[in-house]
Amino acid sequence: MAMLNGCEFPDDLLYFVERTQMTWVRLEGDELRVGLTDPAQTRAGKILHVRIKAAGTARERGKPIATVESGKWAGPVMAPVSGVVVEPNPEVEKDPGLLNTDPYGKGWIVRLKPTQPAEVAELLRKEGALAKFREILERDNIHCLRCQA
Repeated sequence: MAMLNGCEFPDDLLYFVERTQMTWVRLEGDELRVGLTDPAQTRAGKILHVRIKAAGTARERGKPIATVESGKWAGPVMAPVSGVVVEPNPEVEKDPGLLNTDPYGKGWIVRLKPTQPAEVAELLRKEGALAKFREILERDNIHCLRCQA
């Protein structure tokens, strides 16, 4: 696992990093599990509410798959690739704090079935992701510290 500014970046994940969007993707057969990265949950602050698109909802890459609200921010979580929502995480809907306390485990947001498989190949792998994250963390002065829900 790589660490930058106290932020964790598991080696086995792919990353979608565009503008303010920072999500991780775990390949699971022909589906993807998607969640917020450690820096994304840190930037948001204590997450109070999550609304996730229902199973069967089709989304193009860059369109919202969820909305996250914290005490200081509300905004969309964008689809890292075009696809159809297979399953929203009911645990995160019940306990949004999981996005802060366990962003790479129980705090996943959605399982997604890609409809444009070529887009998966465009996601960033370890070294490319770390270079991009290093730039963002330094520019925005982000230092991760897990929130206690």
